[in-house]
Amino acid sequence: MAGEGWYLRPDVEVEPLVGRWSAWVNLIPPATAAFTMVERQLRAMESFARSPALHAASVRNPLLRSGPFIDLPPDRAPEIAALVEAARNRAAPQIAFVHAVRTLGALLRERATGGALDALHEEVPAVLRGLVELYYDRHHRPDFRFYEALLYDTPLYDTGLQRLTLRRSAGDRSRSFVFSTPRLPDPAVVELALPFASPALDLLFAARATPVALPALQEALGPALEADQQALFETLFTPEAPPPRARYDGTAPRIRYFGHACLLIETRQTSLLVDPLLGYDQPGGPDRFTYADLPEWIDTVLITHAHHDHVVLETLLQLRHRIGRIVVPRNVAGALQDPSLVLLLRALGFRDVVGLDAMDTLPLGADEELTALPFVGEHHDLLVGSKLTYHLRFGRSTVLVAADSCNMAPDLYRHVRARLGPIDTLFLGMECEGAPLSWVYGTLLDQQTTRENDQARRGRGSNAAEGLDLVRCFDPARAFVYAMGAEPWLNHILDLDYQAGDLAIRESDAFVAACRAQGRVAERLFLKREIHV
Repeated sequence: MAGEGWYLRPDVEVEPLVGRWSAWVNLIPPATAAFTMVERQLRAMESFARSPALHAASVRNPLLRSGPFIDLPPDRAPEIAALVEAARNRAAPQIAFVHAVRTLGALLRERATGGALDALHEEVPAVLRGLVELYYDRHHRPDFRFYEALLYDTPLYDTGLQRLTLRRSAGDRSRSFVFSTPRLPDPAVVELALPFASPALDLLFAARATPVALPALQEALGPALEADQQALFETLFTPEAPPPRARYDGTAPRIRYFGHACLLIETRQTSLLVDPLLGYDQPGGPDRFTYADLPEWIDTVLITHAHHDHVVLETLLQLRHRIGRIVVPRNVAGALQDPSLVLLLRALGFRDVVGLDAMDTLPLGADEELTALPFVGEHHDLLVGSKLTYHLRFGRSTVLVAADSCNMAPDLYRHVRARLGPIDTLFLGMECEGAPLSWVYGTLLDQQTTRENDQARRGRGSNAAEGLDLVRCFDPARAFVYAMGAEPWLNHILDLDYQAGDLAIRESDAFVAACRAQGRVAERLFLKREIHV
């Protein structure tokens, strides 16, 4: 397969891995990665190695969906046992770190009773010395925070655990849930043992739209592409060029819904991609927008919040070479439960990362502007700063991208309305039940909460009444429900399977019906949609 004109096939599926687990947002920051590896992944693998039949039965039980059960046949238990041993050897720094954090928390609870903390600095576990600051909050409760940037310079951030897999897609629902199942080697899958920040990945993924000479690409990948996988690697390419994609030149903003929370907003001046999560071409599958429907250059990417279905590393890494800047919410500095998206993305090779706080503004073009707005709810009542919604103004057209925010404090948006005025178009997620506190954050908690409180503190978005209050506040002509996790290519990310009577479906149906009764355009988005505003 010599020559210049080869393109990465549109159905080639890419999965970044950290230590053989699908890379999601908590597996990059050193502190959250350590807790996830030690207290989620190792425990799940040890359990599977002991009782593979129990896991096989559990993944078939609808009541245990998204639970900590590995979706592999029992006869692969020896491979998982070997993976446990290798992980324990490789993860010694992470294991020591988690133990030290637990030890420091216990020390502060016992010894920090309101007096000066000077002497306790000498008792900080050696692994954490110079990496944490001890303090009291304003309620005189002791705690500590990390100097997070320094953690990336320690063995906790191990780029040797990073690799990517490539394969011709086997279908939207062919991958197991990312939280529960490691990816074992597969002879039909190409593996590239490359750190995610490697510039060679930009050459590879540019080939989705620009022809490449395969020998030059293989040379750039170097030893990351093993000799016995060269032939399989070449089957991932085709001489057939993708259809040309003309630059948008309309007079009004155009919004394309790519599924879940992913919106492409284009004007003559600028292009914005919100919460990038793209599916792949699936012959015979439902119609969708894919990588082929993106512009050659994306001026700005907006991230609404630091959850794994909104910061999708699989998509972001494939787009890095064609993104101008990424706008993200700033975190609560040094908080374990709220790692910095700015540090994360810079570690992954993104150069222009802009962190915003609520009510910050950013110009997009002539007479075009972005305003970051507060994001309330969906984070289990934890102190998390990495969440923003976005007010977008294109001349006299205005769009509010509200993501999974929950309108539990409606007076907040009345203040916002007083400053910014009404909006034309609203996008609002309404997954109004959500997962319990322990689902994502359980491994990070210093002390476990009760089952009752775990269930009560769900990560939910707005219900119909809360959404309609938002509509009354901003008076949009168009209101769209999105980010519901219903598209089939999200199965491995969210593991949802809505039924007609489910709460989120009932509430979003009620919201859409009420908006239409008021004379507004309203719809629950699914698969793909094009909207002109």
